Amino acid sequence: MSKESKAIAGVLLRVLSIILVMETVFYFMTPKQYKDIGYLINIHRATTKVVPPGFGFDEVDPLLGYSKTKSTLQAQGFNVVSNCVLLSTTDDTTGMINILITGGSTSDLSLYPNNWPVKLCAILKEHGIKAKLYCAGVGGYNSGQELLKLIRDGLETGPWVHISYSGANEFFDPSYVSTYEQVFYETEFNKGPGSLLLPNTVLFMRDLLKLKQQVVTLRQNPPAPIVKFWEKNMRLMHGISTENNYRFVGFLQPVMGSGKFHQQIRGHDESIAQYRKLYPELRKAAGEHPDFLVDLTTIFDTCKGNVFMDNCHINDPYQEIVAQNIFTGLVEKKIFNQ
Repeated sequence: MSKESKAIAGVLLRVLSIILVMETVFYFMTPKQYKDIGYLINIHRATTKVVPPGFGFDEVDPLLGYSKTKSTLQAQGFNVVSNCVLLSTTDDTTGMINILITGGSTSDLSLYPNNWPVKLCAILKEHGIKAKLYCAGVGGYNSGQELLKLIRDGLETGPWVHISYSGANEFFDPSYVSTYEQVFYETEFNKGPGSLLLPNTVLFMRDLLKLKQQVVTLRQNPPAPIVKFWEKNMRLMHGISTENNYRFVGFLQPVMGSGKFHQQIRGHDESIAQYRKLYPELRKAAGEHPDFLVDLTTIFDTCKGNVFMDNCHINDPYQEIVAQNIFTGLVEKKIFNQ
């Protein structure tokens, strides 16, 4: 190695040593909330991909939480329109009505491709009702997220009637900022301040020079009273339907322990007790708005056998029962006579 090369290498080594010392010092000086930013390389830069919480979700929806991409739904064989899975009773569009369906995992076709919306589509076809069903149910959504889904996507479908099938997820997330969204912002989006390289040094220098640093936070709403949360969202969705000249029917979904029927399943006693305590109040709230709410839990009051897979997901044989009773509820409210 020549004398010049050795000199250059020596300078580079000294510079590298200074950088390492600086990054090490600033790493220990980094504020507590950024301690996991990484060392030398920012390992927590904001990304668009997160570890899904379950249900096979592969996309983060900044407004509504986790969901599945359009390409994923299409790969499952679904036709996707306006961020909804589209079912149709016929190819003849003459006189066809649009039905919007919102809810959680119990209405999510990507999780249960043979669930009650599919059964309802078949029933409508049997009765000669030409309809497009825009299925907007997403696993984990509560009635608040249904409301947001309606505003963002549902109204685009031009619904003749909007069906909500909900009630169970209020017990997990009675808030417009869901746990899904909160986890995303806390673990991914807001852990990327600074640069890709030497993040602690850059963070310190930006603070020293008073350079503006964009730090985005998400304040989680305090959980609302469960019954009032559901009832308020039902009333809001009903109000939106009135303003936009279509009908709204909210069906309070059956859950284990919601009525007279009760089945003990190991590991669920605590949540069943919560359902049994508050579901009567939800049923009462539904009864106070008979013009647009239906207490669907009555269909399982006298059922026997293994109806529920868990707290709120019913076994396949009962999907037909739900679909038939929802159809009956729509007929009784003269939805198809408008």
